[in-house]
Amino acid sequence: MLSKRIFSFLAKSSALLALAASILTHECVVVWGAESLRLGFSGASATQLAGYLAVDQKLFDLYGVNVELTQSAGTTMIRALDSGSLQVAIVGGGQALSAYLKGVDVRIISGLVNIVPFQLWAKPEISQLKDLKGKLIANTPPGTSLNLANQILLMRAGLDPLRDVKLVAFGRLGLVSQALFTGVVDAALLSPPDTIEARKSGMRMLMDLATARIPCPFTSVVTTKAVLEKSPASLDRFLKGILHGIKLALTNPDMAKKTLSRNMRLTEPEAVEEVYQRAILAYERVPMVPKEAIDTVVKLSTGPSNRNPFGVLDMSILERIEKEGFVRSLYSIK
Repeated sequence: MLSKRIFSFLAKSSALLALAASILTHECVVVWGAESLRLGFSGASATQLAGYLAVDQKLFDLYGVNVELTQSAGTTMIRALDSGSLQVAIVGGGQALSAYLKGVDVRIISGLVNIVPFQLWAKPEISQLKDLKGKLIANTPPGTSLNLANQILLMRAGLDPLRDVKLVAFGRLGLVSQALFTGVVDAALLSPPDTIEARKSGMRMLMDLATARIPCPFTSVVTTKAVLEKSPASLDRFLKGILHGIKLALTNPDMAKKTLSRNMRLTEPEAVEEVYQRAILAYERVPMVPKEAIDTVVKLSTGPSNRNPFGVLDMSILERIEKEGFVRSLYSIK
């Protein structure tokens, strides 16, 4: 028994020392002047919880990188990455892939959410997916994450988006749920807290795409080839901040819920809890983007491209971080 305790102590001590050494290395960088990265992120979304936590808990500072925040829409962030006004962005991986296939030298260096996190809700008289034929489904403009999710849903259901259903586009994501609740459309992909109102108003959930675990680069960490070549050390530190944020999301629910409540302006405990549970359902300790996720999007692509779609992925920094034992050390410390 004593030997087991000693072994356990030594194992934890080694992990602590490894993590401390990593942080100390980056603290030295802070002393001598850390490089800054301009980070773009979109509006309030549960999928970005790890990023919120990294900012709120000053995790980027901890690992020795100064992060300047800019909030913007996804398509705008892709253009900003291309122009060099942003160095890194938390954005839809589908948008990054689309830009890459058109010749923009963006790279996905990590995921945050590698599945489709929505639930499909419909009017109560619609009881199964095949009943969607001929119905109105809420949508958002091409290039948005909900638009991509709708395409994946219809492909999964075997429905043609041009012949079998009518997709009704709304300019803002916030209008999608209201269109369902007011009867303007027959079905819509929703996420919490809108799912709470859908349930209370008698709508029927037809499919939970998150539990289906359909591979998809839904929310990704995106940079450019030029930044990867110029600032790999800064991107390494940035990703460690994100990984630490994921750890806090998964292991510190009180902190995570307070962060969600503040950033998403949620006041009802039921809403905070449902949003939180949805976020952690989609998170992984090491969010490598699998090739299957890119393949899901490629199957939906209609435009020609001379580029290999898998070239948009560059997991080299994340793979090195994992190989060095950073994530293992991170989770061994309570």
